[in-house]
Amino acid sequence: MRPRTVGLVGLAVGLAAAGAAGQAPEFKPYASTDGRYKAVFPGPVTTQTVPVKGDKGDLTVVVDSVELLAGTSFLVTYVDAPAEFAKQPAGPRLDKVRDGNKGADGKVVSEKDVAVGAEKYPGRDVLIEKPTGHLRNRIVIAGNRLYQVMVQGPKDVVLSPSADRFLQSFEVTK
Repeated sequence: MRPRTVGLVGLAVGLAAAGAAGQAPEFKPYASTDGRYKAVFPGPVTTQTVPVKGDKGDLTVVVDSVELLAGTSFLVTYVDAPAEFAKQPAGPRLDKVRDGNKGADGKVVSEKDVAVGAEKYPGRDVLIEKPTGHLRNRIVIAGNRLYQVMVQGPKDVVLSPSADRFLQSFEVTK
């Protein structure tokens, strides 16, 4: 490698290590009118819409995210389920989302059912270990809308106070 390339790689690794180990990012409030939620994100939010083909019809998943160094992402996703699916009990729906996120190569490290907000929306906190890193997810069902509040990346970041702050800041709005 050329000296300049080595220097840039070293700088990137150093910045990633600093971001992942100790230096907390600056969190700013973010409110999604369309998503009907608010949270604090560690940087400017990027929004994408992702079409998903399902056996019950096509859906659109909205992804609000902040990408940080060291392969770390803070995301809130939401999708409106068809009425017939939204009428199903919360438990099996939460199981399906957990299993989808786990995939074939993941391992559920911990999970706990939670009630979110004053409305006590059904939810579940899940920690998943994958070969590429960890995923911490708060899944929330609010009517026919499914939210996922996620932090993915190295274990120390996913279990950090910054991740706690992000996950706990999530609130469904009207």
